[in-house]
Amino acid sequence: MGMNTRLSVCLMLGLAWFSVHAHAQLVSDWDAAAETAVIFNPDFPGSAELAHYYAEQRHIAKDRVIGLRCSQEDSMSRQEFDAQLRQPLLKLFASKGWWITAPPLPGNPLTGDGIRKPAAISANVRVLVVMRGVPFQIRREAQSSKQSEEDEACVDSELTVLGLNSPPLKGGLRNPYFDQPVRFPHFQHSTGLLLVGRLDGPDDATVKRMIDDAGHAEQTGLLGRAVIDLAQKTGTYQEGEDWLKKSAESFRRAGIPVFMDRSEAVLPDSWPLPDTILYFGWYTDHIAGALATPSFRFKRGAIACHLHSFSASIIRSHDKAWAGPLLSHGAAVTFGNVFEPYLSLTMHFDVFNQRLLEGFTVGEAAWNATPALSWMNVVLGDPLYRPYGKGIGAKLGEGTDRDYALYQGLALRLAGETDAHIKTAITELAVKRQSPRLLELTALLSVLQQKLPESLDLLEHAESMTRDMADLLRLRLYRAEVLRRAEKADAARKLLRQMLEDDVFKSQPARPAIEALRQEMGG
Repeated sequence: MGMNTRLSVCLMLGLAWFSVHAHAQLVSDWDAAAETAVIFNPDFPGSAELAHYYAEQRHIAKDRVIGLRCSQEDSMSRQEFDAQLRQPLLKLFASKGWWITAPPLPGNPLTGDGIRKPAAISANVRVLVVMRGVPFQIRREAQSSKQSEEDEACVDSELTVLGLNSPPLKGGLRNPYFDQPVRFPHFQHSTGLLLVGRLDGPDDATVKRMIDDAGHAEQTGLLGRAVIDLAQKTGTYQEGEDWLKKSAESFRRAGIPVFMDRSEAVLPDSWPLPDTILYFGWYTDHIAGALATPSFRFKRGAIACHLHSFSASIIRSHDKAWAGPLLSHGAAVTFGNVFEPYLSLTMHFDVFNQRLLEGFTVGEAAWNATPALSWMNVVLGDPLYRPYGKGIGAKLGEGTDRDYALYQGLALRLAGETDAHIKTAITELAVKRQSPRLLELTALLSVLQQKLPESLDLLEHAESMTRDMADLLRLRLYRAEVLRRAEKADAARKLLRQMLEDDVFKSQPARPAIEALRQEMGG
């Protein structure tokens, strides 16, 4: 890189850094760890050790790490929940002065705007972390209950309303924090509510890795690609598709490259998805396709969610449902539903990603995006994790991350320019750096914008600069997919046949994806 190029790149990143930090100052800081309590189950092997490890990593005071003996099963009855968790926590919070409570309110304790009044009138615990070993389901007891009046629930969602007078036993409660553009402690109705996150998963090693990866990403930056997997649903399911498309647009504006799959089925087996830091898809009951490929791993600190009614009905499994398997494949955070939540009451992906990119913690963003409390939703991961707390584009990146940082920096600096100008600037930088990755990321942007001929040119240009066979296979596979989308099926089939016949690709892990796409196209 010449001196002028070095200077322009430094200036570009410096301007981006100044911009995001100026914005970050608008998102007022909050020492969330100082207002966090951790609960574990002393009867569950490993639960106490994980709780103390997490508290040490987040510098949480030892007296806020609380052991509560409870069932070792995944589920508990409503009576067990009240006796083993809810009542002991209320007494403990009051005895330690963490909450100052008001006398119970007579009648229907609702404010004029329908928000339930809190029993806790001031608090210095706003976050509750639930460790592996504490049950996550409250079983149904009522028979033939009406829709939205079910009495089963997620333990964690019930704990979000710990400080409210007489939380409902049937159905959910409107979340007053839903889609509010302020951080949790500055929201006027936050008193009496808790942000609840669960550090749980298939095994202790996975949970410890989730804790470590969150801290690592905060230090080094969460740089990589987003993956959006549409299901092409319409009618009453259209809002799920809309959440995904709006999330993709948020990522694009933030300078995060996006690979979007527009087919109805999940991404096929072995489909190459390198450096995935954000994944959102929906509608399949158990993990399948590309993310189920044994060799697939998310990048450290990744946040991933596949929306399904029972995606977190099983958490402590490596291969059942979605929550546990996503964590097993390296995600640091996922979300899900322990029972049927109904689509409109699940976490809204678009709101979550907007808040995350604004610098909210995972716990804030997740509950800000969830319309109902005392319901079915669970947040799996460190709720204090704040990957963009220092602003989007704040990290310059090292090694292979540098291309992602450069791409993001240019996208942010040139946000007011035309798409053509942005892509030209990134392409010129790619040529100067001899970086096929920058060309590939620009091609993904063109695909996202449905500018398919442009993306084909960029992918071919990237191929001409690539010497790594895994990268070359991915670029050609992506080009075949773009040819298919551009209604050039014959050209796509020809390219796929050539790839299958090429000896250099025979030992590549992603080779089955070539055959899968060829079979899907019928040729």
